[in-house]
Amino acid sequence: PLPTTQAEWEQKLAQLRATNAELQRRKADAEKDRELFRDLYGRASAHASAVSAENNALLARAERAEGQARDGLALVRATYDARVREAEAAAARWRAQYEVLVRRDARTDDEVRRRAALEPELRAEVEVLRERLEAMEEDYARMESLLEGLTKEQVKEAEELAETAQVPVASAAV
Repeated sequence: PLPTTQAEWEQKLAQLRATNAELQRRKADAEKDRELFRDLYGRASAHASAVSAENNALLARAERAEGQARDGLALVRATYDARVREAEAAAARWRAQYEVLVRRDARTDDEVRRRAALEPELRAEVEVLRERLEAMEEDYARMESLLEGLTKEQVKEAEELAETAQVPVASAAV
């Protein structure tokens, strides 16, 4: 129903002005909320980009560390395998020389005496070579266990880096 009197028109006008003021206030609040959400979205987006970049850097470091551990282990193993082969070859040469001398000494009487004179010296040399071979084998075993320990430690560190790199991305998505 339309107002008919001056008082009804004024009351209707006051009511419309109050409604208008309320709507203007709501509009201003909505615009403030919109700006707040834009700001928050911008911050979240920037944070997600930074976390993603950090994650990529950590993943690259983890991959590099794994590669270095793998390559380093192969290099050290190859080095110690070569040293063990050299020691075994030297021991085999000395054993072969010893065998030749033993057979030759068995064939001759003069050689028997000479061999008897050389035997302590040769035994001492063989013993020294055995000790060196044992020491090299112990060194090899220690280095191999050390390398396995280092490799496990580096792999664990790489896994921790990978986990650390993935955690911020998950929290940014929440």
